[in-house]
Amino acid sequence: MLFSVRLVSRQPPDMSAEAWQQIVAEQYRAVKQLYDSGKIKAIYREVGVGVLAIFEVNDAREMDQIIAGLPMFRYFAETTVHALWDMAPTLASA
Repeated sequence: MLFSVRLVSRQPPDMSAEAWQQIVAEQYRAVKQLYDSGKIKAIYREVGVGVLAIFEVNDAREMDQIIAGLPMFRYFAETTVHALWDMAPTLASA
């Protein structure tokens, strides 16, 4: 099942830059692992906004578990998730 996922994070004002960079590094490692395992099919940095990723997972429950397990989860100011339907096979047969 495909999902588009937009994640917008915010550094808490009372968190030091060093502590924030440690969390960013943990997030990067987690995302790289998801990408290497094939769970993330594509990922884009939306300049000034956040990250947009295309995930391929078994179902919505797995998608929720992945998001909740990310190191930056509690710092997400916005999380938008939409199920996607691949129209290419339909277009190819038309």
